[in-house]
Amino acid sequence: MKLPTLRPPSRSMLLRAAAITALVLTSVIAVIDHVALSRLSERTSAGPRASQIASLENRLAELAQQIESVQQQPPAMTQADFEEARSAIAQRLADVDQAIAERPPAPDLSPLQSRIEQLEERLNTSARAAMQPPPSPGAPPPRPKASAPPFQVIGSEVRGGERFLTILPQNASAPSQARVLRPGDVESGWRLETIENRTAVWEHQGEVRRLAVP
Repeated sequence: MKLPTLRPPSRSMLLRAAAITALVLTSVIAVIDHVALSRLSERTSAGPRASQIASLENRLAELAQQIESVQQQPPAMTQADFEEARSAIAQRLADVDQAIAERPPAPDLSPLQSRIEQLEERLNTSARAAMQPPPSPGAPPPRPKASAPPFQVIGSEVRGGERFLTILPQNASAPSQARVLRPGDVESGWRLETIENRTAVWEHQGEVRRLAVP
């Protein structure tokens, strides 16, 4: 049995296959470029340095121009040209990924922000306290009313050149219960200090009391 002879593909068929392959590859590269741009947008949304952003944008612009030039090439591109363009685009994508990976992460400023807010709150509290008027001094507490002596001074007399004071206790029922005191004597917690003319000087609970002598 004689096998049929296979004819080699014509040049037009090879060019058509190369064109289809180029279109498919450029579409894939466009998708990869879109993904790279999305990743770049996500990683740079935290506010990277302006110089790094500008450098990456320039690289992406060059990459977009290369993709556009590949898409505008005639279908009859050679395999060598196709491979060269594909390698250049792949290298650009690798450079972009490396630049993104090497970018230092943005520092976490939340602890610093919290510290600033605490200091501001303390400053506001101090300012409010300084603006408040000082409390007015209250009236001094009233002094306790001096207690009345538990006796009545009824007179004084001199005996042998020494003065004596005569008192009558409050609970006495008769004048005969009167008592005669000299300086230094104590009556119900009242100490007679001295007798000055018509005044008897007493000491009671740390206070000096002066009682008139009839």
